[in-house]
Amino acid sequence: MKKHYVLAVGLFMATMGAFNASAQRDNRTMEKDVTTLIFNDKEDRAAVEKTLKENAPQSPNDNGLPRFAIVGKDRQFYLGIGGQFLGEGVFTWGGSMPSATLFTPSALTPATPGNGGNTQFAWQTSSIYMNFVAMPGTDNQIGIFFKANFMGNNNAFNCFHFYAKYRGLTAGYTNSLFTDAAAEPMTIDFEGPNGYPFMTLFTAYWEQNFTKDFSGAIGIDAPSSSMTTDASTATVNQRIPAVPLYLQYSWNDGSSHVRLSGLIRPLQYRNLAEGTNSTAVGGGIQLSGMSKVVGNLSANFNAAYGRGIGSYLQDDNGLGMDAVATGEAGHMETVKTFGVTGGLSYSFSPKVSTNLTYSHLVNSFPDNAVVSADKYRYGDYVAANVIYNINKFVSAGIEYDYGHRKDFNGEGLHANRLQCQLAVTF
Repeated sequence: MKKHYVLAVGLFMATMGAFNASAQRDNRTMEKDVTTLIFNDKEDRAAVEKTLKENAPQSPNDNGLPRFAIVGKDRQFYLGIGGQFLGEGVFTWGGSMPSATLFTPSALTPATPGNGGNTQFAWQTSSIYMNFVAMPGTDNQIGIFFKANFMGNNNAFNCFHFYAKYRGLTAGYTNSLFTDAAAEPMTIDFEGPNGYPFMTLFTAYWEQNFTKDFSGAIGIDAPSSSMTTDASTATVNQRIPAVPLYLQYSWNDGSSHVRLSGLIRPLQYRNLAEGTNSTAVGGGIQLSGMSKVVGNLSANFNAAYGRGIGSYLQDDNGLGMDAVATGEAGHMETVKTFGVTGGLSYSFSPKVSTNLTYSHLVNSFPDNAVVSADKYRYGDYVAANVIYNINKFVSAGIEYDYGHRKDFNGEGLHANRLQCQLAVTF
Protein backbone atom coordinates (compact mmCIF):
# COMPACT_ATOMS: atom_id res chain seq x y z
CA MET A 1 0.00 0.00 0.00
CA LYS A 2 2.83 2.38 0.93
CA LYS A 3 4.64 1.64 -2.33
CA HIS A 4 1.51 2.39 -4.36
CA TYR A 5 1.11 5.68 -2.49
CA VAL A 6 4.68 6.71 -3.28
CA LEU A 7 4.26 5.89 -6.97
CA ALA A 8 1.03 7.87 -7.08
CA VAL A 9 2.73 10.90 -5.51
CA GLY A 10 5.59 10.66 -8.02
CA LEU A 11 3.19 10.42 -10.96
CA PHE A 12 1.16 13.36 -9.66
CA MET A 13 4.27 15.54 -9.34
CA ALA A 14 5.46 14.59 -12.81
CA THR A 15 2.06 15.34 -14.34
CA MET A 16 1.79 18.69 -12.59
CA GLY A 17 5.26 19.58 -13.80
CA ALA A 18 4.40 18.65 -17.37
CA PHE A 19 1.29 20.84 -17.49
CA ASN A 20 2.28 23.77 -15.30
CA ALA A 21 5.86 24.47 -16.34
CA SER A 22 8.04 24.37 -19.39
CA ALA A 23 10.96 22.24 -20.38
CA GLN A 24 14.15 23.32 -21.97
CA ARG A 25 16.32 20.22 -22.11
CA ASP A 26 19.54 22.05 -22.58
CA ASN A 27 19.79 25.81 -22.19
CA ARG A 28 23.34 25.84 -23.51
CA THR A 29 22.50 24.38 -26.91
CA MET A 30 19.14 26.11 -27.27
CA GLU A 31 20.08 29.61 -26.10
CA LYS A 32 21.59 32.18 -28.42
CA ASP A 33 23.87 35.08 -27.56
CA VAL A 34 25.19 33.24 -24.50
CA THR A 35 28.85 34.10 -24.93
CA THR A 36 30.16 37.64 -24.62
CA LEU A 37 33.37 38.36 -26.50
CA ILE A 38 36.11 40.29 -24.74
CA PHE A 39 39.05 42.16 -26.28
CA ASN A 40 37.48 41.63 -29.72
CA ASP A 41 33.85 42.67 -29.81
CA LYS A 42 33.86 42.99 -33.62
CA GLU A 43 34.09 39.24 -34.09
CA ASP A 44 31.00 37.27 -35.14
CA ARG A 45 29.61 36.11 -31.78
CA ALA A 46 27.32 33.50 -33.36
CA ALA A 47 30.27 31.86 -35.12
CA VAL A 48 32.29 31.77 -31.89
CA GLU A 49 29.38 30.22 -29.98
CA LYS A 50 28.80 27.58 -32.65
CA THR A 51 32.47 26.59 -32.66
CA LEU A 52 32.68 26.33 -28.85
CA LYS A 53 29.42 24.34 -28.69
CA GLU A 54 30.75 21.80 -31.19
CA ASN A 55 33.92 21.42 -29.13
CA ALA A 56 32.06 20.84 -25.85
CA PRO A 57 30.39 17.61 -24.61
CA GLN A 58 26.82 17.14 -25.85
CA SER A 59 25.12 15.94 -22.64
CA PRO A 60 22.43 18.35 -21.36
CA ASN A 61 23.95 18.06 -17.88
CA ASP A 62 27.41 19.04 -19.14
CA ASN A 63 28.17 22.73 -19.06
CA GLY A 64 30.76 23.67 -21.66
CA LEU A 65 29.70 26.92 -23.32
CA PRO A 66 31.33 29.84 -21.45
CA ARG A 67 29.65 33.18 -20.78
CA PHE A 68 32.86 34.96 -21.78
CA ALA A 69 35.37 34.12 -24.51
CA ILE A 70 38.62 35.62 -25.71
CA VAL A 71 39.19 35.83 -29.46
CA GLY A 72 42.83 35.89 -30.46
CA LYS A 73 44.38 38.27 -32.97
CA ASP A 74 43.38 37.47 -36.55
CA ARG A 75 41.04 34.74 -35.18
CA GLN A 76 43.96 32.47 -34.31
CA PHE A 77 42.08 30.99 -31.35
CA TYR A 78 38.95 31.10 -29.19
CA LEU A 79 39.36 30.61 -25.44
CA GLY A 80 36.60 30.30 -22.88
CA ILE A 81 37.14 29.53 -19.19
CA GLY A 82 34.02 28.95 -17.16
CA GLY A 83 32.61 27.34 -14.10
CA GLN A 84 29.40 26.27 -12.43
CA PHE A 85 28.46 26.22 -8.76
CA LEU A 86 25.80 23.65 -7.93
CA GLY A 87 24.47 23.77 -4.38
CA GLU A 88 21.93 21.14 -3.41
CA GLY A 89 19.69 20.30 -0.48
CA VAL A 90 18.54 16.67 -0.48
CA PHE A 91 15.96 14.77 1.58
CA THR A 92 15.79 10.98 1.08
CA TRP A 93 13.32 8.55 2.64
CA GLY A 94 12.66 4.81 2.30
CA GLY A 95 15.75 2.70 1.70
CA SER A 96 19.22 4.05 2.43
CA MET A 97 20.97 5.85 -0.45
CA PRO A 98 24.62 6.45 0.44
CA SER A 99 25.35 9.38 -1.88
CA ALA A 100 23.86 12.87 -1.75
CA THR A 101 24.87 13.52 -5.37
CA LEU A 102 24.14 10.17 -7.05
CA PHE A 103 20.69 8.57 -6.91
CA THR A 104 21.54 4.98 -7.88
CA PRO A 105 18.88 2.26 -7.41
CA SER A 106 21.48 -0.55 -7.40
CA ALA A 107 23.20 1.14 -4.41
CA LEU A 108 20.09 0.93 -2.20
CA THR A 109 20.50 -0.79 1.18
CA PRO A 110 17.95 -1.32 3.99
CA ALA A 111 17.62 1.64 6.32
CA THR A 112 18.49 0.91 9.93
CA PRO A 113 15.68 1.45 12.50
CA GLY A 114 15.23 5.15 13.17
CA ASN A 115 17.05 6.19 9.99
CA GLY A 116 14.23 6.11 7.48
CA GLY A 117 14.84 9.72 6.42
CA ASN A 118 18.01 11.66 5.74
CA THR A 119 18.75 15.33 5.01
CA GLN A 120 22.01 16.10 3.20
CA PHE A 121 23.70 18.99 1.42
CA ALA A 122 26.11 18.76 -1.52
CA TRP A 123 28.27 20.95 -3.73
CA GLN A 124 30.70 18.39 -5.17
CA THR A 125 29.19 18.40 -8.66
CA SER A 126 30.28 22.01 -9.09
CA SER A 127 32.85 22.30 -11.86
CA ILE A 128 35.34 24.42 -13.76
CA TYR A 129 36.24 23.98 -17.40
CA MET A 130 38.31 25.27 -20.29
CA ASN A 131 37.12 25.31 -23.90
CA PHE A 132 39.92 26.13 -26.38
CA VAL A 133 39.84 26.10 -30.19
CA ALA A 134 42.89 26.99 -32.29
CA MET A 135 42.72 28.00 -35.97
CA PRO A 136 38.88 27.97 -35.96
CA GLY A 137 37.12 27.57 -39.27
CA THR A 138 40.18 26.16 -41.05
CA ASP A 139 41.07 22.64 -42.16
CA ASN A 140 43.60 22.49 -39.31
CA GLN A 141 41.18 23.45 -36.53
CA ILE A 142 42.19 21.92 -33.18
CA GLY A 143 40.01 21.80 -30.09
CA ILE A 144 40.85 21.01 -26.47
CA PHE A 145 38.29 20.67 -23.71
CA PHE A 146 38.93 20.16 -20.00
CA LYS A 147 36.43 19.87 -17.18
CA ALA A 148 36.79 18.84 -13.55
CA ASN A 149 34.49 18.60 -10.54
CA PHE A 150 35.01 17.68 -6.89
CA MET A 151 33.68 14.12 -6.94
CA GLY A 152 37.01 12.50 -6.04
CA ASN A 153 37.80 10.86 -2.70
CA ASN A 154 37.38 13.30 0.20
CA ASN A 155 36.06 15.94 -2.23
CA ALA A 156 39.26 15.85 -4.26
CA PHE A 157 39.54 17.41 -7.70
CA ASN A 158 38.21 14.92 -10.25
CA CYS A 159 38.84 15.05 -14.01
CA PHE A 160 35.55 14.54 -15.85
CA HIS A 161 36.60 15.40 -19.42
CA PHE A 162 39.99 16.02 -21.00
CA TYR A 163 40.18 15.48 -24.74
CA ALA A 164 41.39 16.91 -28.05
CA LYS A 165 39.62 17.14 -31.43
CA TYR A 166 41.25 17.34 -34.86
CA ARG A 167 39.69 16.74 -38.29
CA GLY A 168 37.00 14.37 -37.04
CA LEU A 169 39.32 12.58 -34.61
CA THR A 170 38.64 12.82 -30.87
CA ALA A 171 41.05 11.35 -28.32
CA GLY A 172 41.23 11.61 -24.56
CA TYR A 173 39.27 11.02 -21.37
CA THR A 174 35.56 11.47 -22.02
CA ASN A 175 32.35 9.53 -22.75
CA SER A 176 32.51 6.36 -24.79
CA LEU A 177 31.20 6.58 -28.34
CA PHE A 178 28.53 4.08 -27.20
CA THR A 179 27.04 6.93 -25.15
CA ASP A 180 24.57 9.08 -27.08
CA ALA A 181 25.09 12.02 -24.75
CA ALA A 182 22.85 14.43 -26.66
CA ALA A 183 19.82 12.17 -26.10
CA GLU A 184 20.40 11.83 -22.36
CA PRO A 185 17.48 13.08 -20.24
CA MET A 186 17.93 16.27 -18.24
CA THR A 187 18.00 15.55 -14.49
CA ILE A 188 19.20 17.45 -11.44
CA ASP A 189 20.43 14.12 -10.08
CA PHE A 190 24.04 13.87 -11.27
CA GLU A 191 23.84 10.09 -11.87
CA GLY A 192 20.84 10.16 -14.16
CA PRO A 193 18.75 7.22 -15.49
CA ASN A 194 19.83 3.80 -14.26
CA GLY A 195 19.41 2.06 -17.63
CA TYR A 196 21.21 4.67 -19.72
CA PRO A 197 24.61 3.83 -21.27
CA PHE A 198 27.04 6.38 -19.83
CA MET A 199 30.69 5.49 -19.33
CA THR A 200 33.70 7.80 -19.03
CA LEU A 201 37.12 6.41 -19.92
CA PHE A 202 40.08 6.96 -22.22
CA THR A 203 38.81 6.64 -25.76
CA ALA A 204 39.64 7.58 -29.35
CA TYR A 205 37.17 7.75 -32.22
CA TRP A 206 36.71 9.12 -35.71
CA GLU A 207 33.48 10.83 -36.80
CA GLN A 208 32.47 11.50 -40.40
CA ASN A 209 29.57 13.34 -42.03
CA PHE A 210 28.52 11.36 -45.11
CA THR A 211 25.82 13.84 -46.13
CA LYS A 212 24.13 16.81 -44.49
CA ASP A 213 21.93 14.48 -42.42
CA PHE A 214 23.84 11.17 -42.26
CA SER A 215 26.90 10.66 -40.10
CA GLY A 216 28.82 7.81 -38.54
CA ALA A 217 31.73 7.03 -36.23
CA ILE A 218 33.98 4.22 -35.05
CA GLY A 219 36.47 4.11 -32.20
CA ILE A 220 38.24 2.17 -29.49
CA ASP A 221 37.70 2.28 -25.72
CA ALA A 222 40.44 1.56 -23.22
CA PRO A 223 40.23 -2.07 -22.01
CA SER A 224 38.32 -2.50 -18.75
CA SER A 225 36.14 -5.10 -17.04
CA SER A 226 33.98 -5.79 -13.99
CA MET A 227 33.46 -9.52 -13.39
CA THR A 228 32.21 -11.87 -10.67
CA THR A 229 34.70 -14.71 -10.23
CA ASP A 230 34.79 -17.92 -8.15
CA ALA A 231 37.53 -20.18 -6.78
CA SER A 232 38.50 -21.46 -10.26
CA THR A 233 38.53 -18.12 -12.10
CA ALA A 234 40.29 -14.79 -11.67
CA THR A 235 40.45 -11.39 -13.30
CA VAL A 236 43.50 -10.39 -15.36
CA ASN A 237 44.74 -7.24 -17.03
CA GLN A 238 42.59 -6.45 -20.04
CA ARG A 239 44.46 -6.44 -23.34
CA ILE A 240 41.94 -5.86 -26.11
CA PRO A 241 40.09 -2.53 -26.48
CA ALA A 242 36.33 -2.41 -26.96
CA VAL A 243 35.08 -1.15 -30.33
CA PRO A 244 32.07 1.23 -30.34
CA LEU A 245 30.48 2.54 -33.54
CA TYR A 246 27.31 4.23 -34.75
CA LEU A 247 25.26 5.49 -37.70
CA GLN A 248 23.06 8.55 -37.22
CA TYR A 249 20.37 10.40 -39.14
CA SER A 250 19.50 13.94 -38.04
CA TRP A 251 16.96 16.60 -39.03
CA ASN A 252 15.69 20.00 -37.86
CA ASP A 253 19.20 21.42 -38.40
CA GLY A 254 20.69 18.74 -36.17
CA SER A 255 18.41 19.36 -33.16
CA SER A 256 16.67 15.99 -33.73
CA HIS A 257 18.29 12.66 -34.50
CA VAL A 258 18.03 8.89 -34.35
CA ARG A 259 21.15 6.79 -33.80
CA LEU A 260 21.94 3.08 -34.15
CA SER A 261 25.00 2.11 -32.12
CA GLY A 262 27.00 -1.07 -31.68
CA LEU A 263 29.69 -2.29 -29.31
CA ILE A 264 32.15 -5.20 -29.53
CA ARG A 265 33.69 -5.98 -26.15
CA PRO A 266 36.26 -8.77 -25.57
CA LEU A 267 36.73 -9.70 -21.89
CA GLN A 268 39.82 -11.60 -20.70
CA TYR A 269 39.91 -13.75 -17.57
CA ARG A 270 42.08 -16.44 -15.98
CA ASN A 271 41.06 -20.11 -16.04
CA LEU A 272 42.76 -21.29 -12.83
CA ALA A 273 41.73 -24.91 -13.42
CA GLU A 274 43.84 -25.10 -16.58
CA GLY A 275 46.30 -22.30 -15.85
CA THR A 276 45.42 -20.41 -19.05
CA ASN A 277 43.78 -17.15 -20.05
CA SER A 278 40.47 -17.16 -21.89
CA THR A 279 38.36 -14.53 -23.66
CA ALA A 280 34.60 -14.09 -23.48
CA VAL A 281 33.42 -11.88 -26.32
CA GLY A 282 30.51 -9.61 -25.51
CA GLY A 283 28.68 -7.03 -27.54
CA GLY A 284 25.66 -4.79 -27.63
CA ILE A 285 23.32 -2.77 -29.78
CA GLN A 286 21.53 0.47 -29.01
CA LEU A 287 18.80 2.62 -30.55
CA SER A 288 18.61 6.19 -29.26
CA GLY A 289 17.53 9.65 -30.24
CA MET A 290 15.68 12.85 -29.52
CA SER A 291 13.02 14.75 -31.42
CA LYS A 292 10.52 17.55 -31.27
CA VAL A 293 7.02 16.05 -30.91
CA VAL A 294 4.64 18.97 -31.29
CA GLY A 295 4.89 22.62 -30.34
CA ASN A 296 7.29 22.94 -27.40
CA LEU A 297 7.05 19.25 -26.49
CA SER A 298 10.11 17.13 -27.19
CA ALA A 299 11.08 13.55 -26.40
CA ASN A 300 14.24 11.51 -25.99
CA PHE A 301 14.58 7.73 -25.93
CA ASN A 302 17.09 4.94 -25.62
CA ALA A 303 17.12 1.13 -25.65
CA ALA A 304 20.32 -0.90 -25.24
CA TYR A 305 20.72 -4.69 -25.17
CA GLY A 306 23.74 -6.95 -25.13
CA ARG A 307 26.04 -9.37 -23.37
CA GLY A 308 29.07 -8.25 -21.41
CA ILE A 309 28.14 -4.56 -21.53
CA GLY A 310 27.07 -4.11 -17.90
CA SER A 311 29.83 -1.60 -17.12
CA TYR A 312 28.48 0.69 -19.83
CA LEU A 313 25.07 1.07 -18.16
CA GLN A 314 24.78 3.41 -15.19
CA ASP A 315 23.36 1.07 -12.54
CA ASP A 316 25.59 -1.92 -13.35
CA ASN A 317 28.91 -0.10 -13.43
CA GLY A 318 31.34 -1.70 -10.98
CA LEU A 319 28.97 -4.48 -9.86
CA GLY A 320 30.70 -7.40 -11.61
CA MET A 321 27.97 -7.60 -14.25
CA ASP A 322 30.11 -7.98 -17.38
CA ALA A 323 30.76 -11.71 -16.90
CA VAL A 324 30.20 -14.28 -14.14
CA ALA A 325 31.63 -17.65 -13.20
CA THR A 326 29.60 -20.75 -14.08
CA GLY A 327 29.35 -24.21 -12.59
CA GLU A 328 32.02 -25.45 -14.99
CA ALA A 329 35.50 -25.15 -13.43
CA GLY A 330 37.51 -22.28 -14.88
CA HIS A 331 34.70 -21.05 -17.14
CA MET A 332 32.96 -17.65 -17.28
CA GLU A 333 30.07 -16.36 -19.38
CA THR A 334 28.87 -12.87 -20.22
CA VAL A 335 25.75 -11.44 -18.57
CA LYS A 336 22.73 -10.33 -20.60
CA THR A 337 21.76 -6.73 -19.90
CA PHE A 338 18.86 -4.63 -21.14
CA GLY A 339 18.27 -0.95 -20.43
CA VAL A 340 15.51 1.33 -21.67
CA THR A 341 14.99 5.05 -21.00
CA GLY A 342 12.40 7.58 -22.10
CA GLY A 343 11.96 11.26 -21.37
CA LEU A 344 9.60 14.15 -22.13
CA SER A 345 10.32 17.86 -22.02
CA TYR A 346 7.94 20.76 -22.48
CA SER A 347 8.70 24.45 -22.83
CA PHE A 348 6.47 27.46 -22.32
CA SER A 349 9.28 30.03 -22.16
CA PRO A 350 13.05 30.28 -21.74
CA LYS A 351 12.46 30.98 -18.04
CA VAL A 352 10.72 27.81 -16.81
CA SER A 353 11.32 24.18 -17.70
CA THR A 354 10.17 20.72 -16.71
CA ASN A 355 11.46 17.24 -17.52
CA LEU A 356 10.04 13.78 -16.89
CA THR A 357 12.19 10.64 -17.12
CA TYR A 358 11.65 6.90 -16.67
CA SER A 359 14.33 4.21 -16.94
CA HIS A 360 14.46 0.44 -16.42
CA LEU A 361 17.41 -1.95 -16.25
CA VAL A 362 17.37 -5.76 -16.08
CA ASN A 363 20.18 -8.33 -15.80
CA SER A 364 19.92 -11.99 -16.84
CA PHE A 365 22.54 -14.45 -15.59
CA PRO A 366 23.38 -17.75 -17.31
CA ASP A 367 21.41 -20.69 -15.85
CA ASN A 368 24.54 -22.18 -14.28
CA ALA A 369 25.97 -18.91 -12.95
CA VAL A 370 27.75 -19.09 -9.58
CA VAL A 371 26.55 -15.88 -7.92
CA SER A 372 24.95 -14.94 -4.63
CA ALA A 373 21.16 -14.63 -4.47
CA ASP A 374 21.33 -10.97 -3.46
CA LYS A 375 22.81 -9.95 -6.82
CA TYR A 376 21.02 -7.10 -8.60
CA ARG A 377 18.32 -8.39 -10.97
CA TYR A 378 16.47 -5.27 -12.11
CA GLY A 379 15.72 -1.69 -11.13
CA ASP A 380 13.57 1.31 -11.97
CA TYR A 381 14.29 5.03 -11.95
CA VAL A 382 11.86 7.97 -12.13
CA ALA A 383 12.75 11.67 -12.13
CA ALA A 384 10.51 14.72 -12.49
CA ASN A 385 11.84 18.25 -12.20
CA VAL A 386 10.97 21.90 -12.63
CA ILE A 387 13.76 24.40 -13.40
CA TYR A 388 13.49 28.18 -13.28
CA ASN A 389 16.06 30.42 -14.93
CA ILE A 390 16.23 33.48 -12.70
CA ASN A 391 18.58 35.34 -15.01
CA LYS A 392 21.45 34.73 -17.41
CA PHE A 393 23.70 33.40 -14.65
CA VAL A 394 21.43 31.94 -11.96
CA SER A 395 18.84 29.16 -12.03
CA ALA A 396 17.02 27.09 -9.43
CA GLY A 397 15.29 23.73 -9.62
CA ILE A 398 13.42 21.11 -7.67
CA GLU A 399 13.28 17.41 -8.51
CA TYR A 400 11.58 14.27 -7.24
CA ASP A 401 13.42 10.95 -7.72
CA TYR A 402 12.14 7.43 -7.17
CA GLY A 403 14.31 4.32 -7.28
CA HIS A 404 13.53 0.63 -6.94
CA ARG A 405 15.75 -2.47 -6.98
CA LYS A 406 14.94 -6.17 -6.99
CA ASP A 407 17.44 -8.96 -6.28
CA PHE A 408 17.51 -12.49 -7.68
CA ASN A 409 16.23 -13.78 -4.33
CA GLY A 410 13.05 -11.74 -4.79
CA GLU A 411 13.82 -9.15 -2.14
CA GLY A 412 13.31 -5.51 -3.10
CA LEU A 413 14.03 -2.02 -1.86
CA HIS A 414 12.86 1.43 -2.86
CA ALA A 415 13.71 5.01 -2.00
CA ASN A 416 12.41 8.51 -2.67
CA ARG A 417 14.34 11.74 -2.89
CA LEU A 418 13.37 15.39 -3.05
CA GLN A 419 16.21 17.71 -3.99
CA CYS A 420 16.53 21.44 -4.55
CA GLN A 421 19.35 22.99 -6.52
CA LEU A 422 20.82 26.45 -6.97
CA ALA A 423 23.06 26.82 -10.02
CA VAL A 424 25.36 29.76 -10.73
CA THR A 425 26.96 29.51 -14.17
CA PHE A 426 29.54 31.68 -15.85
